[in-house]
This record gives sequence, structure tokens and C-alpha cells, in this order.
Amino acid sequence: MKRALLLLVLIVAAAMILPAAGKTEAAATARTISVYDGLWENIATFVEDLGGTPLYTELQRRTGIEVEWVHPPAGGDQEFFNLMIAADDLPDAIYRSWTGYPGGPQKALDDRVIIELNDIIAENAPNFNALMAANPDWDKGARTDAGTQYMFPFIRGHGSLLVFFGPALRADWLDELNLDVPVTLDDWETVLTAMRDQKGIQGPLTMTGFASGGRQVKTGPAWVSAFGIRMDFYRENNVVKFGQYEPAYREFLELFRRWYANGLIDPEFITNDNPAFNAKVLNDRAGAFLGYSGSNIGVFLDGKRDDPNFDLVAAPYPVRRAGETPFSGQRDFPLPGQGLAITGAARNPALVAEWADYAYGAEGHMLFNFGIEGESYNMVDGFPQYSDVIFNNPNWGVANGLGMYTRAVYSGPIVQDERYIVQYLGRDQQRDALEKWFQTDAETNIMPPVTPTPQESQRLSAIMTEVNTYADEMFVRFIVGDEPLSNFDQYRAQLRRMGVEEAIAIQQAALDRFNAR
Repeated sequence: MKRALLLLVLIVAAAMILPAAGKTEAAATARTISVYDGLWENIATFVEDLGGTPLYTELQRRTGIEVEWVHPPAGGDQEFFNLMIAADDLPDAIYRSWTGYPGGPQKALDDRVIIELNDIIAENAPNFNALMAANPDWDKGARTDAGTQYMFPFIRGHGSLLVFFGPALRADWLDELNLDVPVTLDDWETVLTAMRDQKGIQGPLTMTGFASGGRQVKTGPAWVSAFGIRMDFYRENNVVKFGQYEPAYREFLELFRRWYANGLIDPEFITNDNPAFNAKVLNDRAGAFLGYSGSNIGVFLDGKRDDPNFDLVAAPYPVRRAGETPFSGQRDFPLPGQGLAITGAARNPALVAEWADYAYGAEGHMLFNFGIEGESYNMVDGFPQYSDVIFNNPNWGVANGLGMYTRAVYSGPIVQDERYIVQYLGRDQQRDALEKWFQTDAETNIMPPVTPTPQESQRLSAIMTEVNTYADEMFVRFIVGDEPLSNFDQYRAQLRRMGVEEAIAIQQAALDRFNAR
């Protein structure tokens, strides 16, 4: 009944929104396009759609192209997207992750949800064309295995933009306990034990995101990488592996099981949502955590600015022996998979390409990364310095301001500029975090955004839905002690029966094709 009611709500919402963006021609003009995109939560309280932001108001003024925006309900992107497809009522363009489309971008092309862009880009997107010609690795990431261009991608334009997540601790507590920032697993155990015994914190290491699908990033690389694996698919010398199937995974489980049993890990780390997680860090109920350089370290320091004692420090990704380089850690790819694609229903694909292309030229690059010169930024000795409109605005925080004037702070069909992050992460603690978290071998072992064929994707999805559910369940059972680690071999055998080795083979074939592009 509830599901039926939700579907009804979405249908009503679609009826109100989609006609203006899909095949209805009445409102269209020669310089009007319709675009589907999410409305970032940090600006949703200020505007009803992206057209209300100073960024897109200025873009319309410069290009003369008007945009009819289609935004899904908060948290309802996938269901709303599916509804648009089922209703066969698509806008001219859609911005989203196309590697997440069932069957991948090639299936989206085959379904005519989106169209091939090779000729359209060659004829209507000179900025983008030149950028891809100058950056062949980016060009490879924006194509299918067959060489088809299908999107105007989000590109992280510098290595400093690829890393933004890792372990951190209460620096003031380390000083109080006369302890150094931990480097090895033994260091971590010493620090957590001291926080438990001398600060009275039961479970001083806390995390969040497991229940919402963040297991690979949040519970994975920080400690599991010390054992030479990742939690999900990864590559070693271009051989694909699945971390939770590897024998070394047992050693990680033994470590976390001991830490959990000894009261070093927050007993609620599996169920913590963001408010609970934040409250523990801010209210002295956690001394170590996994988090983001901006939305955690920065936000926590902001929230405790009136507490002169509260301080945070990042730790490097852990290793087993001092002097080792961490095997892995959080690291994004320059092209993580999101992009603006033109749909099969587009009224004027060339106009959409012209509009998207502006962001990849010199003027568009500055607009999308820094906003409007003289308003949101000023050029100071050749450097685009954000103004008080961003950093000292009584109407919003820094993230809100950047979201109103730029796409650099979240994502979009742009090349993200490193000069944004230098200013956004304005504190020494944040810059120190990036420097430490960057020092891993993750670049050599994380999986690139590969694209299995539609047939492979269907099979991979069927296998991994079952595998991930079982692996997550057993992760919890092993850690909390409900399942003895003596059953680890049986656990691996069950993964094998579920088809994990076939899934690895599918990913291997996809990686081989990616490398051959």
C-alpha cells in the first residue's frame, strides 16, 4: 500500500514537471532546452531550481540559452529517473552517473535513452573537442569500450581533487595523552586503548555510512588496506580481485573483532546515521573517526569554534609496519562516471551541445569554478580569490555560497579547478589531511569506471546483489562475534557458490577492454 502511494505521488509529480521538459513543444523556443539534474541539498533551501542561482542566471545571459530544469524529489532520483523512462517522457539532457545505468552507458545508448555524440560534439562543441584532444586519458574515460562519445563528463582536473576522505582523531586528546598520531595498526590500538581507559570513552573509534551502502569507502580502505586488499573489487597488476573473498580478509576481520570485543570500536558504528555520527564527535563521545576533509573536519571545527580545546588531526592510512606505503585508500578517478548526456527525445541536440560546451572553454571554466568576477571572486595577482559573498556571507555558509555560484563544490559537466579546493579547505588541519591521505598506492589498485556489456551488467548485478547482501551480513556477524572466524572458509565457499568468481571474471573482461581503449 505504501509503495503504491509513493508511486502515485511520483506520478503526480511527474505530471506537474515532465511536460515542460519532455516532448511538449508548446513552451519551446529556438533557444530553449530542458535538463534533468539533481538539486544539491546545500542550495535547495535557497532556490527552487538551478535557474534561480546566480551561476545559471549568468550562464543564460552569456549564452542566450534558456533552461527548463527538471529536478527529482530529494532522495528520489533513481525512482524518478525510472519513472521518466517508463513514461517515455524525457528532457533534452540528463546529468547523472551513467556507469550506474542498468547495463551501463552502452545499454542506455541501445535503449535510445541517450544518443551517440561523436558527430554532434565534432560539429558543435569546439571547446570540449579541443580539451579531449589535449587529454587522451580523459577522452578514454568519456567513451564506451567501442569508442562512442556519450556524455559531457565531470572531470577532476588535478590530483589534489581526487582525495578527500580518511581517518582523523581528536588532536587535543592526543596531546593530553602524550601520544603521537598513529601510523601502524599497533599505534592505532595503543591510541584507542588509551582513549578508552584514560578518557572513559567506550568505543572511541566511530564511523558511519555502512547501512547506506558506504561499506567500500568508509569501513574498507582505512584498515583493511593494511592487509593488502580493499573491501570491494580492486586490481593488482591489472588482475581483478574482490577483497571480501581474499584470504587476507580474515586477518582484517580478526583485528576488527578484537578491537570490537575490547571496546575500541563504537558498538553502533554499523547503524550510525550522519546526525548520530556527528553528535558523537562533537559531544566528546568519540576520539577517532573516518570522514571528509570538508564536510566533516571543516564542519566539526566550525561547530566547535567556541571551544578553545577542541582540535582535530588527520592520520595517514594505516600500515602494518612503519615505513610502508599504505596499499590503498580513498581516491577518485579524474572521470568518476557522472556526465551530461543528450537524450533520444532531444528537440535540438546541437543546441544542448553548444550550451554544455561553454563550460569547457576558458570563460566557462572560470564561471563554473569561481562564479562571477567582481561578485563571487576577484583576481588577485592572477589568482581567482573568492570574495566575502562566499566566505563571509550572513545568509549562508561557505558550501552554500559555492553551490549558488559554482559547480566546483559538488559536481557537474565541468573541469573542476584545483584553485577551488585550496580555498575551500582553508584550515591547516584540512590541508594536512589531504597531504597525508594522498600518500597511498591507491592509484594503482582502485578500479577505473569500467563498463561491462549490457549482458555482463545484467549477470553482474544478479550475482553481486546476492554477494553483497551476504558479505555485509557476515561482516557484521564476524565483527560482533555472532559468527566464529573458524567459519571463514565456509563463508568463502558460499561466496563461490553465489558466483563471486564469475563476477570477478566479468570485471576482468571489462577492465581489459577499458585498458585497450
